[in-house]
Amino acid sequence: MAAGNDVRSRKIPNVLTVAGGAVGLIAHVWASGVAGLETSGFGLGVGLALMLPGYTLGSTGGGDVKLVAAVGALLGPKGVLLAFACTMIAGAAIGAVYALVARRTKGAALPFQRYGQMLRFFFTTGRPTYLPPGPEEALGQRLPFAVPIALGSTLAALWTS
Repeated sequence: MAAGNDVRSRKIPNVLTVAGGAVGLIAHVWASGVAGLETSGFGLGVGLALMLPGYTLGSTGGGDVKLVAAVGALLGPKGVLLAFACTMIAGAAIGAVYALVARRTKGAALPFQRYGQMLRFFFTTGRPTYLPPGPEEALGQRLPFAVPIALGSTLAALWTS
């Protein structure tokens, strides 16, 4: 549901992420009591911690962060780590296709000029820098990230069950 909403409106409703997290917490408590609460709560925290850097850099939205935290509550800490790894792989593959389609259909620019600017800055100052892609660049096209999250989480859930 979150992926469908993200594709349509570029938003993940809080009701979905809060409900997912609550279901994870309740299910773990029901199955294992206090130990289940610890597992689910720790998974939620790990999911949150994995996504916060991307949110801080502006590469992911708050809904994506909350969605992965909910996945952590459902799958626990080990499951959310696997889900995150699978999500990153799915996101890279979908992102590459997304950028190629943007290049073909919208004439979006390639990132090489931006990469060159970052390298020149590094060689001039000795400090690394990051220039985010602009909206005219193929890599600047916004990807509804709930889709790779859904794929990665589903794969992790199937793998661990």
